[in-house]
Amino acid sequence: MGVFLVLLGGIFWAISGVLAEYLFKNDYAVEWVSFYRLLFTGILLLIISLRRKNFVLFKSKNELLSLLIFAFFGLLMTQYGYFKGIFYTDAGTATMMQYSAPIIIMLFVCFRDKKFPKYSEIVALILIVLGIFLLASSGDVANLNLNFWGVFWSIIGAFGVAFYSLSARKIIAKYGLFFVMGMASLFASFVLLSILETKGGLVHYDFSLKAFLAMSGIVLIGTIGAFCLYLKGVELIGVMRASMIACIEPVAAAFMSFLFLGTRYAFLELFAFALIIISIILNAKKN
Repeated sequence: MGVFLVLLGGIFWAISGVLAEYLFKNDYAVEWVSFYRLLFTGILLLIISLRRKNFVLFKSKNELLSLLIFAFFGLLMTQYGYFKGIFYTDAGTATMMQYSAPIIIMLFVCFRDKKFPKYSEIVALILIVLGIFLLASSGDVANLNLNFWGVFWSIIGAFGVAFYSLSARKIIAKYGLFFVMGMASLFASFVLLSILETKGGLVHYDFSLKAFLAMSGIVLIGTIGAFCLYLKGVELIGVMRASMIACIEPVAAAFMSFLFLGTRYAFLELFAFALIIISIILNAKKN
């Protein structure tokens, strides 16, 4: 059951990327999708986890600062960077590149603990760099800037994932994951809105039924659903096995992008996907 839940959670997260790509192809702005995803995710998670005692967090300046930093550098960078990466490339490619996050975490932990990475970690790092190079340039140094902004924003998202994974552990343990995630999502949506206000504000659209269903899927299936399923799976089978099985996410994103949106991948891109997946597996094994 744990394996099934993690697999389903990974597929749900991949669905969010494909639904976002659908909205972007129908001229919905990344900022619009990101804002409403953060806003409605925050509201729903707070409703689920709302307890009066949790608001004690706001009486501590250190805990409040930790929450705000987590909201900006964790959630906002992760979700906005990921969606920007999809906008400039596609769901499969952006998900693959965001999976450099485990390598970033590995390098940070090695630096913090003042230890040299293991052989498998070095190989994983080489594979991830090579994979990203192939995605960015199609193997041609002269075309290195072909997908520059897609690579740039996906890596920003990867750093967000790394920060998200390593920070706010104390307040999450104290106040609960859903409350901290919900409040951080709400804060991140307000930060994004304030940034957008300096650039003319949030664009408004005539909201079609398909766009409503896509946005609902991003929030309910691709964010809250994926999050809950993955955590329950980790509880049942442990974090090491879960992290290995979660490799289904980039594969599922690329497959669904191909199946439903007609995205086509060249041989070098498929080869790059394989390199990144191998690097993820190598990095997960050392845990």
